[in-house]
This record gives sequence, structure tokens and C-alpha cells, in this order.
Amino acid sequence: MGLLCLPGGSDGSRLYDCVWRYNSSVNEWTEVSPMLRAREYHSSCVLKGQLYVVASDSTERYDHTLDCWEPLPPMLHTMDNCSTTACRGRLYAIGSLTGEDTMAMQSYDPDTNRWALVNCGQLPPWSFAPKTVTLNGLIYFVRDDSAEVDVYNPLKNEWDKISPMNQVHVGGSVAALGGRLFVSGGYDNTFELSDVVEAYEPATRTWSHVGRLPQPTFWHGSVSIFRQFMPLVPSAFESLDAPESNAIHLHRHHRHPLLHDHDHNHNHNRNRDVNPAH
Repeated sequence: MGLLCLPGGSDGSRLYDCVWRYNSSVNEWTEVSPMLRAREYHSSCVLKGQLYVVASDSTERYDHTLDCWEPLPPMLHTMDNCSTTACRGRLYAIGSLTGEDTMAMQSYDPDTNRWALVNCGQLPPWSFAPKTVTLNGLIYFVRDDSAEVDVYNPLKNEWDKISPMNQVHVGGSVAALGGRLFVSGGYDNTFELSDVVEAYEPATRTWSHVGRLPQPTFWHGSVSIFRQFMPLVPSAFESLDAPESNAIHLHRHHRHPLLHDHDHNHNHNRNRDVNPAH
């Protein structure tokens, strides 16, 4: 079974604390317990089967087996628009230090429940927080303003570079699947919105075009999940009208009884105004 969670966000005027979970085995979306606070511009990733949501001033963790959230210590140093990934049992967050023109990398250890600043030497000269993904125990940093890709090895505390992508993917998305790194969409070298999907093969250290998105897209997200019962879909990322038997179902499940008090205390946060003081 593959599970995909979509926590929070905004419609432009309101922040949301709601969380939707997709179950790939039954092709179904379910609304689960809300986050402890409404938020946007946060980052999320999975570590040891639990979902972590990281914002500049707070961190929380979701256990899907109990359908509950718990607060965690915030990062030691607040960072704007950070990106996160899980690697070798730790959570890594990379971003710009708030109020400073400096990038930093911090890590969270679930065993000690503590954040620490990663002493990894000089960071690459990123203009913006790069997109991050973990593959084979290495953290890949896909730059948002060039085709260059940096790699960090947490075990050796060493930086490396791989071959550059075939094109720039400004505002693109990155995901790991089947032992390869996939980057899609965004704006290309000619500042045209792109539908290109390219993949990096670690064994040969080469990039190749592997398909196209249904339409040119940017500022999107991508993730790989295990689907027990695959629908009829074509290859090469082409669009297809799904058969009726594969229609997606939406469900709002009743909350866990032990969480009623929690929900009562936090329901006032739902769909609250972005600027409640005005």
C-alpha cells in the first residue's frame, strides 16, 4: 500500500490546517486529523514511516497508524522557504536564514528529539534554496537557477557534483523512483515553460530525457508511491482519461475518539484568515 499526504496550504486568502491522505491501493482520498496549526510555505517529508512538517518557526510529526499529530522542537535557526529530505535516519532542512543573506543546513535526530546545525563546510553558491531528494544514502540538491546538481554524503561529510542536467528546471520538481532521480517541468534555458522530464542514472552518472508531462508545468510537486493495483495508464507521462473503475473516491472519516478534545481545541484554526488582525 502507498500513502500520499497533502498537509495544509492556502487558497490565497486563508490558511488551512486540513490534511488529505491518498491510499493508492484503493484509489481513495481521505481527510485525516488536521495539523496542530494552519500553515503554508512549509516543507514535508517522511522519516521512519512518519510524516514531518517543517516551517520556519515550528515542526510537527504525524503518525498515520494513530491518526494524530505531535509538536516537536523548532529548528535552532529559523529559515525561510526551506526544503527537507530524510537521509540515514535523520531529517535535513536547507534554506536561507531568516533576515540574513546566508544559506544553512540543519538536521533533526528523532532518537534525541533535537535539531543541530550541520557542520558541512562551505555550502555551494546557491542563490535560492535548492530542491532536495535522497537517493542511495546521498542527498541531491537540484539548483533552481542553473542545470547544476550538488551532492552531499552525510557519512563522509563531503560535497560532490554530478553531471549537469540537460536543461534548467526553474520552478521544477524532483523525485526519486526506481533508483533514479527524476526532474520535471519548470522554465527552461530559453525561459519557456517546459513539460520535459529527465532522469539521472547514478550507475552511469548521466542524464536522459525520459518523457513529458501532460502539459508544461511549474511550481508543482512530485512524489513516488507504491501502487498495489495499477490502473491502466500509458508510459512516457502521456495524459489519459481514466476508466470509470479507476475513479478517485473522496472520504471524510470520523476522527479517532481520543482526538476529540484535540480537534475541539484546534478547530478554530481551520480556514482562518492569513491576516487575522485586519
